[in-house]
Amino acid sequence: MTRSILSLSALSALLLAGCATGGSAPMTAGERISERGAAIADYGDAWSSGQDSVNRGTRMVEQGNRQAEQARSRIAKARTDLTREETRLREADASRIAGERLIADGTAQMRRAEEDYSSIRSGPAATRN
Repeated sequence: MTRSILSLSALSALLLAGCATGGSAPMTAGERISERGAAIADYGDAWSSGQDSVNRGTRMVEQGNRQAEQARSRIAKARTDLTREETRLREADASRIAGERLIADGTAQMRRAEEDYSSIRSGPAATRN
């Protein structure tokens, strides 16, 4: 940036000096070198700006690659967690179904016991008076 300002200042001074002399005098070697130096400085500034963009872009690509790898890793872990939790859910459902079967079997067993007891109670007395 400072180079551009200096080269523009130098170029402006040369142009003003050229206008003051009427513009008919040929440029001296120093004037030609200064003019060429200003143009070269502009190319250098453009190259430096391009290099900054490349560096910034390289950092962004590297950061993007790191973030993508982290995301892939988190997705893989989430899939593992999901598989584990699906297994736990199937086990919980199987346990619930087994529990419901035990309740049904126990209820039926209690009903049969009550029926058996009822048939004994309605029979002859177990003790004599």
